[in-house]
Amino acid sequence: MDIQELELIVFRVGHGLSVALIEKPSNYVVMVDLGADVGFTPLKYLNLQRRLRPDILYITHPHADHLADVDTALDPRFAPDYLDAQHDYDWNDVASREKPECRELIRKYQRLLQSVPSGNYNGNGSLTCWRYTPGEARSIFGDQKYVNASSLFLIYCWRDFKIAIAGDHECAVMDKFVTAQGFVQEAKGSDILIAPHHGHTNGFCPQWAPVMGQPYVTLISVQERDQHVDSRYSNGYFAKGVNISNQMRKTLTTRMDGNIFVRMYYDVGKPIWNFNAEYSL
Repeated sequence: MDIQELELIVFRVGHGLSVALIEKPSNYVVMVDLGADVGFTPLKYLNLQRRLRPDILYITHPHADHLADVDTALDPRFAPDYLDAQHDYDWNDVASREKPECRELIRKYQRLLQSVPSGNYNGNGSLTCWRYTPGEARSIFGDQKYVNASSLFLIYCWRDFKIAIAGDHECAVMDKFVTAQGFVQEAKGSDILIAPHHGHTNGFCPQWAPVMGQPYVTLISVQERDQHVDSRYSNGYFAKGVNISNQMRKTLTTRMDGNIFVRMYYDVGKPIWNFNAEYSL
């Protein structure tokens, strides 16, 4: 009998974000963002090491650190089947906010939006996507913050497991989400939180745990030289903790732990998960 399980990977991609959700045995792949590192791209890893490519790709927002692997995504051998992202940006404005050497990524991303059809999640779980449009984000949160504020926020469920995946949301946006009835209904009881804005203090939401319930663990994609992960993610009031190698962990970071792997499955009807990390793939 085919074993049913879910694998979550948070790739070590420096300051960006790249997340894969792999449903087995169907091998349906959800990819979130296109972060990459020097000499490593998650898309090539999935294809060459796993013989997989994304059924659907979600781009939380068009900042360069979330688009570093766009060249690979434009290659038909590695391209996703479908894409879900915000389209209605002023692309010249978005590019102008990047460093000159990163502006070409925005142009290439526009090509990706044109070449990959828009689609919706069609796997064996459920996925809802919350967002402020760029126009709404600019109006509510201001011109300087609107690109981050228009990030997608994904709530993914597979059987009894629920994963909340934030983009680069900052505190003002998180505060809005946790007071929105529909979002609260969807996100309540999340087992794993992938932290907003790389775990920085400017994205930490003190109301997450009292409103949504404590996640077991927070996973944080953060670059090696960035020491600004908010220590409150590791406090007992915020997360329940998971036992990893006989150590209770409330956070895992790609800076300290490397590529983070979580395998979720059932044994005699009981939900089980295993956590592993590898610094090099």
